[in-house]
Amino acid sequence: MGELAVNSGTDSASPLLALRAELLQRLAPLVAERAPEFPLEQLAAALTRPPDAQKGDLALPVFPLAKALKAAPPAIAAELAQALGAGLEARPGLIARVAAQGPYLNAFADPARLLGRLLAGASSGEFFAALHTEQRQRVMVEFSQPNTHKVFHVGHLRNVCVGDALQRVLRARGHEVVAANYYGDFGIDVAKCLWWLTRAGGDPLAEAPPRDRGVWLGQAYARTTAHIEALEADKPAKAAEIEQLFAQLKGILEAIKAGDARLAPLYQKTRAWCLEEFAEVYAWLGVRFDTDFFESELEEPGQRIVDEYLARGVFEPSQGAIICDLGAAKLGPALVRKSDGTSLYLTWDLVLARRKFDEFGIERSLYVVGAEQTYHFQQLFATLQRMGYERAKDCRHVAYELVMLPDGKMSSRKGRVITFDQVRRSLAQAIRERMESADREARAGWSPALWDETIQRVAVACLRYGMLRVTNTTRVIFDTEDWTSLEGETGAYLLYSLARIAGIFRRAGRPELAELQAGLARAERFGAPPERELLAHLLRYGEVLAQVEKSLDPSHLASWLYDGARLFSRFYHDCPVLKSEEPLRSARLALCRAAELVLAHGLRCLGIEPVEEM
Repeated sequence: MGELAVNSGTDSASPLLALRAELLQRLAPLVAERAPEFPLEQLAAALTRPPDAQKGDLALPVFPLAKALKAAPPAIAAELAQALGAGLEARPGLIARVAAQGPYLNAFADPARLLGRLLAGASSGEFFAALHTEQRQRVMVEFSQPNTHKVFHVGHLRNVCVGDALQRVLRARGHEVVAANYYGDFGIDVAKCLWWLTRAGGDPLAEAPPRDRGVWLGQAYARTTAHIEALEADKPAKAAEIEQLFAQLKGILEAIKAGDARLAPLYQKTRAWCLEEFAEVYAWLGVRFDTDFFESELEEPGQRIVDEYLARGVFEPSQGAIICDLGAAKLGPALVRKSDGTSLYLTWDLVLARRKFDEFGIERSLYVVGAEQTYHFQQLFATLQRMGYERAKDCRHVAYELVMLPDGKMSSRKGRVITFDQVRRSLAQAIRERMESADREARAGWSPALWDETIQRVAVACLRYGMLRVTNTTRVIFDTEDWTSLEGETGAYLLYSLARIAGIFRRAGRPELAELQAGLARAERFGAPPERELLAHLLRYGEVLAQVEKSLDPSHLASWLYDGARLFSRFYHDCPVLKSEEPLRSARLALCRAAELVLAHGLRCLGIEPVEEM
C-alpha cells in the first residue's frame, strides 16, 4: 500500500497519475448512475496500490460505496468490474483489465502503454520535472563542517555523503537549495595544534611534509591531546602545569586575534593548508557548496548576541558565566558564555541561525551533524525559542550515527583513524584488482586515462553507497573488501547494472524514441512478470524521493536503487533482449532505456555518476 501520487506533474509526465486519472474517469459515470449524490473525492482518496503486484497496479476498496448503494462490498466490486470491463473493450486505454477480489476492485495497467508514457517522460525530462513537490521551499542544508588543524578521516565522509545526497534529493523535488559548509577554523583544537608546533621554539613548520599536511597538523593536535590526558592522569601533582598549559592555549587564540607577528601568520598558513586539502576531498567526491561559514567570523557577533539578550533578561549570570535557563523545556541551563569570557559552539550557532534566515532568506534549515550532538541542537533550538526567534521551528537536526572500523571506534584525539587519502587509495587499489581479475580481456584496450576515470567513479560510488545503504540511525562499518565487491549491495554493483544496460545499446545501437515507441505499440507479448515488476519499480521513483525528503534519510533511495538493479538483473536473465524477435525486441529495449534513465537519475541523487563500461 502507499501513496499513488506525490507530485504536481501533468498526466502526460506522470504515468501513475495518468493511470489513476483514467480509472477515476471510467468509474465516475458508473458511480453517478448508481449513487448520484456520492462524492467521487472519496473514491480518489481511497485509491491505493496493492501490496502484491500480481493483484494489480491500482486497488479501490469499495467500502465507502456500501452505505450509499445498500449492498455488500464484494457485490459492488464485482458489479463495477463487469461494467468497467465492457468499457475497456469498447475504448482501450492505459488500463488493460479489471478484476474484483472480495471488497476490492483491482485494475491492471497495459504495461506497453504505461512504459510508453514513462519512456517519453523520462526522455524529455517531463517525468523528472513532475517529481517536484507542490510545497517548494528555499532550504539550506549545512553539512560536512570539518575542523581545520585536525585530520579529515573516513568518519567525516559519512556527513558529506548524507548531506550531499539530501541536498541533491531536495533539488530533485523542486526545492531551491543552498548547500552550506561550516568550517571549525578557530578554537581550542586549533590552539592545541599550534601549541605543539611552537612548544620548542625555532621554525614550527620545519618538519612539515610537502603533501598530506592536514594529517601532519592532525598529529600535532593528537599529541597535545595525549599530553594533556597524561597530565590529567596525575592531576593532583600536575595541577599547576595543567593550568599553565590551558592558559597558554588561551593565549595562543588571543594572540591570533590580536594579529601577533609570529602566531597570526602561522595560523593563516596552516589554516590555508587545511582548506586546500578539504577542497581536494570535495573535488574527488564531486561535492559543491553554495556558501561557506567560518567559525572564526562568529566570535564577535556571538558576544554581541550574548550582551543583547543578557540586557533583555533572556540570558542570565550564573557562577561567573552566562546561561539561558531551559528548565521549562527540561534541557537545563544552556551555557552561552564561559566564566573566562569566551563563547562556545552554541553561541556561534545562534549567530549562524540568524544569518541563515535573515541574510539568506531560507525557509527551512537542516543541520547534518552526528547523533552525539543531539543534546546540543535541542538546546540550540530551545534557546532560539527563548530568544523569541520564530524560525526556530524551521530548524532540524539531521542526526547520523558513527562510522566504525571492523575492530572498533576511531578517535581523532588518539590519532586512531583512517585518513581520507588512505580511504581513497585503498578503495582504488581494491577496485582495480577486482576489475582486472574479473575479465582482463574485456578491458585489454583501455587507456590509462580510462582506467583512472573509471576507478575513481567506482571508488566514489563504493564509498557513497557504503555510507548511505543503512539508515542514518545505524552505525556504519567501513570495510574496503565488503564495500568494493562487484556483487551484492555495493556501489560497484549498481554501476555494473548501468554499464550492462549501456553494453546492450553498444551492441544494438541506440534506436530513436519513435522506433522504440512503435515497437511498444505492436508488442502484444510484452508484460512478463520480470518486465512488469521492473516497470512498476521504476514508476515508484517519485514516492521514494518523497520518502527521503520526509524522513531526511537517503538510505531509502539507496535501497530502492539496489532493488532496481536486482530487478533489472532478473529481467535481463529471464527476458532476452537482443535475441528477441521484433516487436518484442524493441519493447524490451524501451524498458532498458527507461531503466537506464530513471536509475541513473537516482544514482546522481546520491552523488554517484554512472559509467559506460566496467
